[in-house]
Amino acid sequence: MVHEPAGQVHVAAPPRVELAGPVLEPPQADRVARAGGQRLGLCGGAQRGHDDRPGNQRGAHEACVHPVLLDAEANAPIVHRSREGGQRALVFDVGFSARSSSRRSRSFKGVQGGTVGAGDTGGTGRADVVVLTALEIEYRAVRAHLEDPRPVRAERGSLFETGVFRSGARPGGRRVAIHMTGPGNPGAAALVERAAALFAPRAVLFVGVAGGVKDVALGDVVAADAVYDYETGKDTESGFLPRHKTHQSAYGLVQLARTVAAADDWQRRILPGATAPRPRALVKPIAAGGRVVGHERSDVGRRLAAVAGDAIAVDMEGFGFLAGAYVNQQLDALVIRGVSDLLGDKGEAHDDRWQPVASRHAAAFAFELIGRLPGAEAAPGAPARRRRKLGVQELGGLADLLLEVPGLSSPARWQQLLDELPTVGTAVGRQSASRAEALALLRTCEAHRALGELVSVLDVLAPDDPAVAELARRIEGLGLG
Repeated sequence: MVHEPAGQVHVAAPPRVELAGPVLEPPQADRVARAGGQRLGLCGGAQRGHDDRPGNQRGAHEACVHPVLLDAEANAPIVHRSREGGQRALVFDVGFSARSSSRRSRSFKGVQGGTVGAGDTGGTGRADVVVLTALEIEYRAVRAHLEDPRPVRAERGSLFETGVFRSGARPGGRRVAIHMTGPGNPGAAALVERAAALFAPRAVLFVGVAGGVKDVALGDVVAADAVYDYETGKDTESGFLPRHKTHQSAYGLVQLARTVAAADDWQRRILPGATAPRPRALVKPIAAGGRVVGHERSDVGRRLAAVAGDAIAVDMEGFGFLAGAYVNQQLDALVIRGVSDLLGDKGEAHDDRWQPVASRHAAAFAFELIGRLPGAEAAPGAPARRRRKLGVQELGGLADLLLEVPGLSSPARWQQLLDELPTVGTAVGRQSASRAEALALLRTCEAHRALGELVSVLDVLAPDDPAVAELARRIEGLGLG
């Protein structure tokens, strides 16, 4: 940064952008750099003496800070003036993609707390799924499933990474964002809200380890259909009166988790490989609170038995996570935990051995579920697109592929497929998988926008089948997933 005689400063910036403005004093510069988050070209300043407009004076060294958005194509600032009408001198670039020089809309919090710009997702783009973890060992287990993870620094300093997860049935892969919240319910709740605003995901998962309460073994995986808050209550002279609350996981994700748990195919995703004995997966309630529960006869252990008797595991973030999802009505959420210890059997050496194992098991289950999610839909609030109807030849090609799926020629298997599609299955003949019935099923799925759901069910009935993979590829290629 070089100071010029007139008090102007030129700052290095991305290609085709040059920024200029009065000098920004170091304290304000530090604050603005932190507020901006990503790589910024910035300048700005402290106004000295008089403003050049009549009747407006400022004292020496009075900070004059206001963000100005720069149009990268026109190389011209877009000035936002203050309510007071004062001169504003802070200028910064509003975000260039690491892969392209096109400008992305971005929203920043300025030093004075005003929001600048009208960003849709904070410059980060969409992600199909966001996966949150509390601990580093959990984060590493999740990250291992992504291709080319890259950092994304969001507004107010939150650091995410985004990468691609590829599943056999969906060659294009899914974009997944990951973040480590740290332990506790409050952080988990806050980051759900932030992830929803940044990435507009279809689903958000909390993946990590938990303590087993009953009916589970070390290494087992629990997908929580509900999470109890065991700490809510009232302290009285006679003792603690529990008033626990419950949040439910998203119904669709719970149903998909039951399917994944029943098939056991998720175990093949365990990195670096499945260990003996093979872990189980269960879909049951868990409990959450701010304490590490060390023994079943502890105060909290007895409380769990009294108020959350059907909870089979306990964690520290699940309730806050689902509470954060509850206020985002368009966001589906699910908690997935690997059992790393049992109540009464916890210690540092024990954690060193079992936390990595349980983390890998939970991550394997989570990504099997992600791979089976129905095709992506438009983000909430996005303009509706006219969906074209399948042509006769396209429909016939999909029907031929459907009939190639092993076992569907059997009436029992055909009925099983329809039973797994309750929204559309009742509208289709259930006697046999004739070509006419296959065409009818595809038309019905198209009308209900359930072609992605059809592929997900076929993935379960015929995992790794080439016909299912080709069917998924064609449906995605037609934009109907």
